[in-house]
Amino acid sequence: MMPGTINTPFFDKGRSKLGVKPVGVPPIYEPETVANLILYAAENPARNLVSGGAAQALILNQRLSPRMLDAILTTRAGFSPQKTDEPRSEDDPDNLYAPVHGHDAAKNGFRAFSRSLYNWLEMHPVVRRGAAAGTALWLLSTLRRRS
Repeated sequence: MMPGTINTPFFDKGRSKLGVKPVGVPPIYEPETVANLILYAAENPARNLVSGGAAQALILNQRLSPRMLDAILTTRAGFSPQKTDEPRSEDDPDNLYAPVHGHDAAKNGFRAFSRSLYNWLEMHPVVRRGAAAGTALWLLSTLRRRS
């Protein structure tokens, strides 16, 4: 699993042999975050859209230093962050071969972000450019004050 997990019932009802309930690597986003991004892409064709800033950071890190990303993922996002303390037996019902009756939710019980600032800025390019220009001006003024 990579950072930027979507809050779906996968972790509740997917087959697991971990002995505990699995969890996605944070940040975890609600499904509406991805749905809004898909709707935006349908109305405003774009070459690449990524759901969540953490996923974009991973993509950039992969381009800059694949070895460093591998080291980060194996040490910080390996197996232990993907486990909860909640016990789960291998025999618990799962939806590998058939749906689990009475479980028709699109979300599970994890605390998830309802929005992604990164995606909001992607869907509002004028605000994004203004924020970038404002940040550049702030950095320039800060550098001038120091010299």
